[in-house]
Amino acid sequence: MFWLRRLLLLLLLLFPNARADQLRFGFDFENARIVSAAISTGDFNLPATFCTSADAKALIRKMRFKDCEALIGRFKLLHDKPQVVDAAKVLSAELSKPGYGKYAPLAAEVARQLKEYVPADFNAQLNVHFIFGSYSDGFAFGDVPDDVYVDMKGFTEANTQELAETVAHELFHAIQNHVMRHETLPTAADTKNVAGPLWLNQLLDQLVREGTAELFTHPIADRAPTIYSAPKKLVIERNAKRIGGIRTTFESLGWHMLAAPPADEAAYDQIYGIMFYTDFDETAYELGWLMASTIIRQDGKAAIFDLLKQPSKQFMLRYQSIAQKQGKLPLFSADFLKQVAALP
Repeated sequence: MFWLRRLLLLLLLLFPNARADQLRFGFDFENARIVSAAISTGDFNLPATFCTSADAKALIRKMRFKDCEALIGRFKLLHDKPQVVDAAKVLSAELSKPGYGKYAPLAAEVARQLKEYVPADFNAQLNVHFIFGSYSDGFAFGDVPDDVYVDMKGFTEANTQELAETVAHELFHAIQNHVMRHETLPTAADTKNVAGPLWLNQLLDQLVREGTAELFTHPIADRAPTIYSAPKKLVIERNAKRIGGIRTTFESLGWHMLAAPPADEAAYDQIYGIMFYTDFDETAYELGWLMASTIIRQDGKAAIFDLLKQPSKQFMLRYQSIAQKQGKLPLFSADFLKQVAALP
């Protein structure tokens, strides 16, 4: 409760005219504290309530484990990795300090970043769960709109701004869940003229979500590299050089959705992963960021939140209208744009 009160005070300082019913968020470091201590010491006699906690259930769901025993088995495997153990020791020691040590300024920095893109009258109570030992830096579930998860395993070398950028990225996904419409996806192949547009809308929806959230994490490309940011900066630079091919790949996947709709979400995930998974450099993030930043240069930052309220196709259509006038940006084909414009 002390930490939550302190966080609310910080938000009031950053948003002096804000009412109590506007954007608020809380931090929960408990899972990160428990798991980092276990991995660093090798003592996996976790609290009895661990397996029934929301954080453990979220990790089981995200990593598609059968049960909590499999999750703890994952932690035990990490204890055999010296680099992970070193990170766990650093984090465990920091979280044992008053105010969570060096993470004390994190809330103020996250609030500062979100303020650039979230209107002052947006109303939500969001929750950040800090975890340790998953497969990704951060994630959220669309059906649990107010909760996001950030894995501290990869942030030992990150400074406050760098960690805050990932937290803000994930919190923006939670904000999107409040603002954007949700597609009802088919569970089996429907007629192509029904399922195809649904799946294309889903692909566009996720381009909007990741592209606009990338506004928070992309700035590392504009700063001198650090131990934490250097590899991520290289990925961004590599994707920027091949943006024309990335645009072509995304459009090709869009045609795939229309011509041969996936049978279900598992089949869709295989296609989605080509552009959104780290195995392939998350190329859709760079494309979405380019589109979002292009719109901002023309329409201002407030335009991003306004676009979230509209059908996802408007994000691509607005980008195309701006890019056509500038002449040096990658363009989607006229035939593909006709299909996009016709979406419901």
